[in-house]
Amino acid sequence: MSTSQSTPRGLRPHIVLVGKCNAGKSLLLNAISGHDIAIVSPTAGTTTDPVSRASELVPFGPVVYVDTAGIDDDGALGAARTKKTRRAVAGADILLYVTKPDTWSDDDDAELGRLRESKKPVLVVETHADVPASDESSFSVTDPPENRFRVSSVSGIGIDELKLTLIEKLSGARETQKTLLDDLVRPFRVIMMIVPIDLEAPAGRLIMPQVQTIREALDGDAMTVVVKEREVSWALEQLTRPPDLVITDSQVVLKAAGAIPDSVPLTTFSILFSRFKGDLDLFVKNARMIDSLRHGSRVLITETCSHHAHCDDIARVKIPRWLRQYTGKDLAIDVVGGPFPEQIDQYELVIHCGACTITRSQMHARLGEARSIEAPITNYGVAISHIHGVLERVLEPFVNAERQLDL
Repeated sequence: MSTSQSTPRGLRPHIVLVGKCNAGKSLLLNAISGHDIAIVSPTAGTTTDPVSRASELVPFGPVVYVDTAGIDDDGALGAARTKKTRRAVAGADILLYVTKPDTWSDDDDAELGRLRESKKPVLVVETHADVPASDESSFSVTDPPENRFRVSSVSGIGIDELKLTLIEKLSGARETQKTLLDDLVRPFRVIMMIVPIDLEAPAGRLIMPQVQTIREALDGDAMTVVVKEREVSWALEQLTRPPDLVITDSQVVLKAAGAIPDSVPLTTFSILFSRFKGDLDLFVKNARMIDSLRHGSRVLITETCSHHAHCDDIARVKIPRWLRQYTGKDLAIDVVGGPFPEQIDQYELVIHCGACTITRSQMHARLGEARSIEAPITNYGVAISHIHGVLERVLEPFVNAERQLDL
């Protein structure tokens, strides 16, 4: 299987195209990607929901292109379409603002200003470069020249230059991005991973967070020892020295904490992902709000992926059960997948999954959405560890890593 097909979407930068209806976004997307990803039509409003496609940006690597509905869509469903476009923009890693010659207006200046407020790289792309235009620039006068491109999606004029700039900006961002096991893995270290055979994983496969963590440990020249929770004590006896780090599934964190000596650093896959893609300090702070929940308190448990819920599903069964047992309260708990529900301000606490299927930018967009309405949000692994009384224990590896970096 090629890299472009096998790399998870949650690890691919998202390139989002935004602009007015009929600006040429869909045709441009097809030209950059080299595939007929989006439907192209002169009819305004052809693109309704965001259309995404995993692809390869050579020589950078795997990316996701996202085509969006026109931001000026005033049709019957225009407001709903624009909202989805805004959500795609919020989760972008880089934005292409697409326009046509001789159409720039104050509305474009205002929209470009809003996009720049996101602090994401924004490139302004004028299409139809092979069609004569007036001498007046149709770009914003405040836009830096190096961020402006004139292209033709039909003849290919300017497409290579645009792609080179995309590669340059994405490569620069990748060099500064932290990794999943950042500052935790070193060559010739032993990392034990406690992996229950999850009912959600197809036969013969592990779930995504486990696979990604194993791969990153190997990339860091560490040795991985993978066991089920029932073999932990036996596995420790086989080693000539204790492991340098143990990573466990959150569902068995209490059992792992009891089996692993206190001197051995222990954390969970979910907490690793919360640090990698979210805001670990925020999640820890908000997890303590579990202690203040009352009878009738509303709690939202949310996940980004869709899967068939089984009889002991962690979101729908285990976490609600643990919450009610720990608090002793009759809580009103809702579980949703995909985007947040319309009114998350009705919840006293939001418990989010590890976000393994979405990007860091998309996760931070969700955090921003929650923060904007002051909805406290935490993470599965952090919440579960707090409930089981082992939160301080599973946070120790990160505290120790920070101490070592300070030395």
